[in-house]
Amino acid sequence: MTEKKQPKLSIIVAAWNGVLYLRECLSSLENQVENVEVIVVSNFESGISESETRFPFAGHIFLSAEATVPQLRTRGIAESSGEIIALAEDFCTFDAEWCREIIKAHDSDYKIIGGAVENKSVENALDWAVYFCDYGKYMPPNRAGISDTLSGMNVSYKKKILEQIRGNYREGFYETFVNKELKQRGHELYLAPSAIVFHNKNYDFKKTVLEFYHQARSFAAQRVAGFTPLKKLFFILVSLILPVLLPVRVILQTINKKRRFKELIMSLPFLIILTSVWAFGEFSGYLNGAGKSGREWK
Repeated sequence: MTEKKQPKLSIIVAAWNGVLYLRECLSSLENQVENVEVIVVSNFESGISESETRFPFAGHIFLSAEATVPQLRTRGIAESSGEIIALAEDFCTFDAEWCREIIKAHDSDYKIIGGAVENKSVENALDWAVYFCDYGKYMPPNRAGISDTLSGMNVSYKKKILEQIRGNYREGFYETFVNKELKQRGHELYLAPSAIVFHNKNYDFKKTVLEFYHQARSFAAQRVAGFTPLKKLFFILVSLILPVLLPVRVILQTINKKRRFKELIMSLPFLIILTSVWAFGEFSGYLNGAGKSGREWK
């Protein structure tokens, strides 16, 4: 019996936005999956059987509708067998050279490598506002090199280092805190601009506002877990300036890219609303903990 070859790369697709997004995501991968394992972990079943038939190269795992995106990621990582583990979400599509570029980048000594995020949802202001808030930092052009952060929609790890900190993401994989732990252990984050994914989602305003609030509150609560009351007070006070700091940061980082000025201006009202909601979410998380927010990213 021929022994099954270990794939070079495992791509974990956290699917939580519906089968239409998932189909576009998998379509962008089907011509670049040689020696690549694709694992879809979804919290919905509708349309999945058709997806399995259309994209036989992808394995599908279904969790309950209550499963959060971090939990989808954790299950996918546990099921993966590749030397490199990459994380993505169903509303992204991949550049035609993405697999080749991410594998080539991992030929280096860097163990945590992410790529650029370009916007494919270009028709309305809210979509641009979400893109600028969440992914604008990774908008091309980017310089290859050490980065302080990487996008959770386009990040990859050598599997061996994830195995060393498995306990840190047993309840859910939050790339911000996983990367923080790995940095504390001496690993650097590397940005490879040629590994590009495309943000490809149309947003509903009410739902997006709620997502920003809950994600911010959950993030803040995890950030200060175990802190002394005095240190928590410091974060509460700092969060009061976030309604000004966050939009200014987004605007400046976009201006520094020297492109998409028209889209930035068009999306500015939504951008200000979303960053204000995020600021309130952080304030709530520092003050009162996560509440139910940790269960709402799904």
